[in-house]
Amino acid sequence: MVSFAAWRNRAPHAGKPADRHYVTLAELLVRLGSYGLALTWRARFSGDHPHPGFAELIRASSGEGIPTLELLAMDAPYLQAVDADFEGYVGGELVLTLREFDSSSWDVRTADEWVLSEIQRHYPDAEPMTSDEWDATN
Repeated sequence: MVSFAAWRNRAPHAGKPADRHYVTLAELLVRLGSYGLALTWRARFSGDHPHPGFAELIRASSGEGIPTLELLAMDAPYLQAVDADFEGYVGGELVLTLREFDSSSWDVRTADEWVLSEIQRHYPDAEPMTSDEWDATN
């Protein structure tokens, strides 16, 4: 398990000053590459989410879940949620949880070392978490 800041500093580019951007679910799914394509997703949100894209995602991901490419075709993965869990499954087995916590961090839980190393490669501030820390963000 690792956790990293959801808000990132972006380097200046093409004559524009440095700014900040939010890491979206869509960005994380792209970072997973072919690993993520094999997953189906279920979404759980804490509290109210007024944007209709979240309601659509909840409906689409109920039951068997929604494949990654279908998920990326929706609006919700490009939006900022306050508190949400995105659970990735292979068959009926949960293999990855991406937790958007309080719009300030992403927490990643998986037994797959490749996924953790990819997250740490792309987000060098990613720090290991304990089970107690994971439970505290739920």
